Amino acid sequence: MSKHKHTRTRTRKPIAIAVAAIVALSLMTGLAFAWSDFSQTRTNRFNGTIEPDATLHDEFDGLNKNIFVENSGSNPIYVRIRLDEFMRVGDLQFDPLADPRDPLTWLPHTYTGADINDCGQIGLNLFHDYYEWDMTGRQRSFWPGTPGMVYTTLNAEGKVDDSGAPYLTAPTAPPMKLSAWNALVESTTISMTAASFTPEQIAAEIASWPGCWLLDDTDTAANGGGWAYWSKPLMPAVKDSDGNILTPGQATNLLLDTVTLLQDPEDDWVYRINVKMQAVTATDFAKWDEAGSAIGYKLTDAAKDMIEILFGKTLTTPII
Repeated sequence: MSKHKHTRTRTRKPIAIAVAAIVALSLMTGLAFAWSDFSQTRTNRFNGTIEPDATLHDEFDGLNKNIFVENSGSNPIYVRIRLDEFMRVGDLQFDPLADPRDPLTWLPHTYTGADINDCGQIGLNLFHDYYEWDMTGRQRSFWPGTPGMVYTTLNAEGKVDDSGAPYLTAPTAPPMKLSAWNALVESTTISMTAASFTPEQIAAEIASWPGCWLLDDTDTAANGGGWAYWSKPLMPAVKDSDGNILTPGQATNLLLDTVTLLQDPEDDWVYRINVKMQAVTATDFAKWDEAGSAIGYKLTDAAKDMIEILFGKTLTTPII
């Protein structure tokens, strides 16, 4: 689990949003603005038949934020990510029940809005009146990370540095809302059945679709809400007998690409994003449903259907 904050304090009102972009390029003291960011991590691992190893790549350089997951272990893994938000402008805290020091109390990003980037949190004093997310599903190069650790490499200009990185994430494929994906599966099944394709051929066709993030728009904040599932198993690295990597461990493409300030809140403010990643192996999908039941991290029916359709797995333990 990792978190980043985007904070600005002032002694006077802003002149223009353009000034913020200039100040963000270099930390200035003695002026009206101050920017800071931090990162921490705690990987959620579930003890099951086989231990999954995954690296959460959570990069933030003050202007740009990239989030993706890499298989850094020796077994195929399945991953999901949830993003939680906190924002306060002056004395106004957007979620009165949230504790700025406790990410578990922050508001889960859900995907019920018209656009996957706004999560429905648009309106009077809501997050995405001020910040726009860009969830592109973009491919990019990367350096291998360390299991369970946030990975960040900056170049001399303070930007996230992937120049010369030896590996590529999964190819570019835009995220999809899970309800839209389920509808596509249904229409594909109906049309291929009408054309006399066998169930095995239909399943192979669906499995051949490009990997992408499936955003569970049927979920709610009360349920733990807003999980994004990678639609393919991430395969481990292939090594020779001497331990040399022949094929690197697979990585998802970018779930979150950039976070852009849309308008100046016209007061001191803080905005934070908490990133929670969970990984399981093929025998332990039930862990996603039971491990967080005390605090509401439950699989929705749509997510259970997706797991069964994509991976041929059903939950093997009773639902609590």
